[in-house]
Amino acid sequence: MAINNKLNKEYLRVKKENKELKSTNSKLKLQIRTINKRQTHKAIQLNGEEASEIAHEINNPINLVSNSINILDLNVHYIIELVDLYEQLKKEPNNASIIKKIEDFENEINLKLTVEELLNSVKRITKAIYRVQEISENLSYRGKAEKRLKFKLDVNQSIKNTLTMIDLNYGKNPIELKTEYGNLPSIKSIKGKINQVITNLIENAIEAIREKNCKGLLFIKTYCNKDKIVIKINDNGIGMSNKTKDRVFEKFYTTKSNNKGTGLGMSITKRIIEEHEGNIEIESKLNAGTTITVNLPIK
Repeated sequence: MAINNKLNKEYLRVKKENKELKSTNSKLKLQIRTINKRQTHKAIQLNGEEASEIAHEINNPINLVSNSINILDLNVHYIIELVDLYEQLKKEPNNASIIKKIEDFENEINLKLTVEELLNSVKRITKAIYRVQEISENLSYRGKAEKRLKFKLDVNQSIKNTLTMIDLNYGKNPIELKTEYGNLPSIKSIKGKINQVITNLIENAIEAIREKNCKGLLFIKTYCNKDKIVIKINDNGIGMSNKTKDRVFEKFYTTKSNNKGTGLGMSITKRIIEEHEGNIEIESKLNAGTTITVNLPIK
């Protein structure tokens, strides 16, 4: 009877998680329809370069959605299979064979971890959809930076939000993350743009680490320096040659092979930082890692 009560409680919990998942998926569909409607009503003429930049901006959240959906799909199938077993148990509550199957399956999939991964996937997808919405909203303000500097930004929270959207465990070698957050005031920002800067820089650091194929270390630190907020992103990846450092902010310059890079990430990053009246510095040595320092004025 104790086992039966435990399984019934687990069954109710799984049903609740499925209900929450359906609710979240409905919200996502509504958000996607809103984006499509907004895009349909915007008559924005873009040249080739602007279109490339927008494609680059959207690429990160789209990749996140794609990766998260794969994880979501796997875990939803686990939950469905488990719910089917619970349904069998409801019809035959004293069937020891079904109870054993449920216990074995829960251990096999690690039910607690499965539910956590499922919910985390939904959260990542939600954040990615929100990011695409920000990009969509910013299209109407292109070339009007002074009108966009109206949102209060918590830089530390922006970094934390970005990190939840990035998988450091993907690939052969998991990347160790260390953070040191200073006590920072809010700053005025263009909606979503500092998130884009942080995402570009962190993903570049991760790619540099994986290119070196080493035990990765990513260290992010924030602090105040007089009238500026400082963001430092340090990695122990492949690093840059002097030639690459000299050209890294050029549009369409990339060292990535097989058409994996557009060469726009760092030029967009620099432009956004300058729109916020800040600056970016690079320290790097080939095969020794890179430190990126972003300075943003406190206003």
